[in-house]
Parts: sequence; C-alpha cells; structure tokens
Amino acid sequence: MYLIVDIGNTNIVFAVVKNKIVKSKWRISTNINRTSDEYYIWLSTILTNKKNLELVIIGSVVPEVTVEIKRACFDCFKKKVFVINEDVKVNFPIEVENKREVGTDRLVNSLAAWHAYKSPCIIIDFGTATTFDVVNKEGKYIGGIISPGINLSLQTLHVAAARLPRIAVSKPKQIIGKNTTDAMSSGIYFGYVGLIKHLIEQITLELGYKTKIILTGGQANLFSEKIGIKNIVEKNLTIEGLYLAFSQQKKN
Repeated sequence: MYLIVDIGNTNIVFAVVKNKIVKSKWRISTNINRTSDEYYIWLSTILTNKKNLELVIIGSVVPEVTVEIKRACFDCFKKKVFVINEDVKVNFPIEVENKREVGTDRLVNSLAAWHAYKSPCIIIDFGTATTFDVVNKEGKYIGGIISPGINLSLQTLHVAAARLPRIAVSKPKQIIGKNTTDAMSSGIYFGYVGLIKHLIEQITLELGYKTKIILTGGQANLFSEKIGIKNIVEKNLTIEGLYLAFSQQKKN
C-alpha cells in the first residue's frame, strides 16, 4: 500500500493506492505557510492504519510545500519518501526546448495517458491553470498550452471589478445571463467551452491526425459533455502517473 501525494498550486491530493487501485483520496488547500507539524497531525488523523503502508510518493509543483510534507510523512510513517523528478526521474521521452520547464504533473499525466491507451492524446487538466499537453503518435511529449485556470479567472473578475461578486463555476441553463451572476457564470463556462473546442481543433490541425481527448482535474466532468468532442474523464490520472513513474524506476 502506497501513499501518493499530488501537490498542486491550489490543492494537495493525498491518495492511498493498493494493487494499482486508488482506495481512498483526500484533498486540502495548498498553503505555503503550513508547517510539517500541522501536516503530521492531519496525516495521523486520516491514516490510522500505518502498518500496511510501504512508502510515500510525492509529486509537486510547489517546492516550499514539498519540504514540509516530505518531513511530515517521514516523521509520521517512518517509511521512505520519494519525490518524483528529484529522487525518481520520470521515464518518458520529451521533445521540447527546455525539458526542465515541464512540470511533474504534466509529465506524469502524459505518462499515464500513453500507458493506458498507447495512442496520441491531448490531456486537458483543469487546475490552477488549464493546461493542454500533447503526446504524439510515437509516444513522446511534444509540448502543450497553458491558459488561466477557471477559478483563477473568476477570482480575477471579482478582484479587478469592484461590483462583480465572487461566484463558483457552474453550468448555466442559457447563454444570455439575466443578471450579473448569471452573466459571469455564462461568460466563464461557455467561454471555456469555446476555448477548449478551438484549441483541440487547432492542435489536431497542427498534428495532422486525430487524438484521444483526456480530461482530468477538478472541473473535468463539468465540461466533458458540453465540449461536443468525444473525450474520456480520468479523475485519478495524476495519481496513476506518479505511481507509474515510481513503479517503472523500481522495476529498472
């Protein structure tokens, strides 16, 4: 049994994986001021059955948080803690100008997608940023697109415009909003539907062949049906990618 930790800019996901299957999953907000002692107390509460835990695998895009969680996991479980792309390198071919710029989450998502489908794919991850990552038909990561995340866009509207309220992302019943809240909701939701569809079309045109479309992240289900393009929702893609990256290294 492994504990896998996915540290993102907005949220941290903790998942227990047994026999390649995600058994349990918890999510907390990312806070760079949280100490290892706070994580220790939280982990001690949610994971009472420590004796079956073999080790801890961490994937992170927030170095400051990685240090605290790594220390907390070791102190709490007294097991080895491996950080992907530090202690364990991701074994996946990359064709970009600077390989170091590719975030761990984007790389393990690509690894997991290729491992599952053995097919060219576009992976759309709805996180702090909405990212589009492309794996070509040779099974190589060849780059992608980074656009502002949905919640980030909503927050910016609220902060930058004094009279606009703070709202949560939702699927509007109609495109023309009859009040400010509905108008904001429509602009965000249908605006991102258009962005997603257009970028998929342009990536496909540039590649010259069709791909599998894989959605992951917090709002994947919300947009899956409306984009009008056949797609697959993989909610645990990053967790599976981190597990796979470690397993490949262990096998080698």
